[in-house]
Amino acid sequence: MTDWREFRPQPKLLHSNFDGYRLTLDPLAHYSLKFDANVHVQKGFELDNDLYTFNGIKGFKSLNQLYMNNNNIYFVDQTHSIRQVDLSTDQSLSHLQQPFSVYQLPKTTMNTSMLFVNESLVFVCDGRSKLFLLNTTANKWKLLHEEDFDESVTSPVRLIHAVCREGYLHAVLGFIQTECQLLWVTFSIGSSNEIQLTRRRTLSGKKWPDFVALELNGQGLYIAAEGSYKFVFDSQIEVKAEQVPKQPVMEKIESPIHYIWSQTYTTIEIEIDSNSNDSQQWSVNIEADRLKCSLNDTVLIDAKLYDKIDTKESSYTVTKDKTNQMNITLHKANVGLFWSETFKEGQSISGDIKMVNIPETTTTADDDDEIKQPYNSQQLEECDQYSNENDTYLVRFDGDTHRTTHQALICNQILFTKLDPPLLCIRHDVDGLIWQINSITSDNQAPWSHEATLNAFGYVQASKQNRKFLSTPPDYSYALISDVSTHLYLYKQESPTSNLPGSSLRNRKTGKLVESVAKQHMISLENHNEILGLLTTNERTYILTDDQLFIIAI
Repeated sequence: MTDWREFRPQPKLLHSNFDGYRLTLDPLAHYSLKFDANVHVQKGFELDNDLYTFNGIKGFKSLNQLYMNNNNIYFVDQTHSIRQVDLSTDQSLSHLQQPFSVYQLPKTTMNTSMLFVNESLVFVCDGRSKLFLLNTTANKWKLLHEEDFDESVTSPVRLIHAVCREGYLHAVLGFIQTECQLLWVTFSIGSSNEIQLTRRRTLSGKKWPDFVALELNGQGLYIAAEGSYKFVFDSQIEVKAEQVPKQPVMEKIESPIHYIWSQTYTTIEIEIDSNSNDSQQWSVNIEADRLKCSLNDTVLIDAKLYDKIDTKESSYTVTKDKTNQMNITLHKANVGLFWSETFKEGQSISGDIKMVNIPETTTTADDDDEIKQPYNSQQLEECDQYSNENDTYLVRFDGDTHRTTHQALICNQILFTKLDPPLLCIRHDVDGLIWQINSITSDNQAPWSHEATLNAFGYVQASKQNRKFLSTPPDYSYALISDVSTHLYLYKQESPTSNLPGSSLRNRKTGKLVESVAKQHMISLENHNEILGLLTTNERTYILTDDQLFIIAI
């Protein structure tokens, strides 16, 4: 059974009195490394015409081309060579050495994506169908395993996430067929370090996900996407079709007699005309959730009501005239609830709705609890019904049962996501809230938790129409927005003014002592080429363009 959760912010992490960012001209140290003329960063995926769709552009365009492991920077050049910028030595940032090749991928490579699973292992995908596992301990990386998923995937393919846990490696690949597909593969590491593919699982959905992350223990998979995803294949455990609850069925009783019904805020009125002037024998039984009515021992209605009623206030009468009509008045137990139908399960003769004008009511001692509706739900048509196909959900899937264990509706904009550790930044009012993904180890554990708040970040990012990358470091001390080229906007979170040189800082209008201040820096790069990668650490920010690496000391 799915456990529905809400995104409940921690009040102590919200700053309702945040006073905004102060634009500062304080200089930030800039360093840059111009690559040799023959070194150029790989471009994004080249999509065929049939993949220039919403899903194709969302899944394969504007990807981050910059990677980090053991404090070293990596990128892939246009010859499909993985290159390293060595930052581990004590050399000055202003005298960095040229990037050198650590591994050459096959010439058939389409577009490379890679993820480090620990300090010595990295998964690399060639963009077509192959997944490589490499050892990174030496200056020249060593191939440990190569797997070709040509029969399972359709190019282009992108590596989305990977983890290593207790002798197993897990990786998720994304690609598009008629729908968006996620291939979850598991490798075992033997006693002699031999690598073997042990399991394949496939999930399918209509929209490309905003976020995909494996639990660090490899037991579950988190997906944030519009609409729903579901398991369609598992090489070890059969994927069983989800049992859809049987919908209540109304059986129609063929009869020349039919009923007309209407409703007010408090009652349901049912009229049945016998179409005869002769004396008739009526039988009516009113229960809290069921109505039975028969005429001359012929059943006309035996069905469950749409909602509960008050049997003490409900009644029926027979018109003693030529019409010989039955009038049934049912008093709603939930006053103000509008019924979309009279019966929901059982059998009855055919019925029609009698439209009535429901008068405006004034609040009195007798109708304080009545609820006014802005419309009559009897007039709603099928096209007016609410659809949740475009709602975005964050869902946790259990890898063995294939069931959704936790689910939450994401009502606000997802500003950005990160994978190390897995987190989402979701807009909350004007702020950006950091929600970190947890590995479920007990039934009572929350699958995600509010870890930090980027003050007013939801507001400031909305004005950056040319934004491409958004990020924050592990300590959440600042937030960064990069344009497609040239400009970056850095928002340092509040820091004590006691660290500022000079006298104490006071508010110009109120005269109150200002204990902390948040700063905004606007950064312009000397290179106007497109920004292809961005990484943020607690002390530095790294920006990658086609032929240059920029380093900004925070």
